[in-house]
Amino acid sequence: MSIKDLRSHKIFGLAIFDLSISFIFIIALFLLAWKVHFKNLDWWKFLLVALFVTIPIGIVFHVLFGVNTKLNYELGISNKPS
Repeated sequence: MSIKDLRSHKIFGLAIFDLSISFIFIIALFLLAWKVHFKNLDWWKFLLVALFVTIPIGIVFHVLFGVNTKLNYELGISNKPS
């Protein structure tokens, strides 16, 4: 199975594989930050913030690395992906 096969399944034009990997990575980072720096805050608040932060971080990194994506195209900040 290639990466193209994994990215072929989409929801609203976005690859489910890419979104899932992004959510897992960002949630892991937020949980690490919560354990190390923000012990007094509720864990569910960090999970909620991680979900809302994942897509904007993805947008920024795709723009920085020049990767054209469907979402960035719809937002008007990149060319249409091939």
